[in-house]
Amino acid sequence: MRQAASPVWRAGYQADLPARPMGTPPDPADPQWKPLRQAWRVDGLESHFQPGWARVRWNETALLFDIVFVGRQPRNRARQLNERTWELGDIAEIFLQQEGSPEYIELHVTPENQRLQLRWTPEGFAAFRAQAATLEDFTIGDARWIESASQIGEKSWSVSARLPAAALQPGSAGLSRSSAWRGAVCRYDCTAGPDVTYSSTAPLRELSYHRREEWDRLELH
Repeated sequence: MRQAASPVWRAGYQADLPARPMGTPPDPADPQWKPLRQAWRVDGLESHFQPGWARVRWNETALLFDIVFVGRQPRNRARQLNERTWELGDIAEIFLQQEGSPEYIELHVTPENQRLQLRWTPEGFAAFRAQAATLEDFTIGDARWIESASQIGEKSWSVSARLPAAALQPGSAGLSRSSAWRGAVCRYDCTAGPDVTYSSTAPLRELSYHRREEWDRLELH
């Protein structure tokens, strides 16, 4: 059976790409912003689901992800680079893979702007899940690898993450409209109740953020 094409997520061109958090939720009607959802749930959203949105912009030098989540008093106990942030509280996650590449990136940003930076292969992730490899085998230890910023508001928190072309495509001349990517923005929400609430921009059929074949196809316009 032929695999269905991934939905398209269009990234708009912008000459200047500062990592500057939004601070407040966007207009949901703005087509730049893609909502997070729980596509794997056949009975609709959880009763305590809280909205979130993400957009992507680009120029030749970088991709910029802007993310906004509704939620009061978000927090994460991570206090240094590459801690196990998903075990420590709220996080924004960015997944990105260039089409045709065996590797993909997983980036976590906390409300306090601590990061977990990972570069996986499917085989490496399977080895980590099977406890045949350690997380440190896949972390990126350079704190300057990307640029991120976060902001906590009264009823929401936001993240901006700038991923330079030099980090995404080492040795390349820069990004172009011919570049094709797959990606998703995902969330661990610890602000809505006693249990973590999960959501993603991708139409995931199961609650697993690493289902790369179901990520959106990111096109640079």
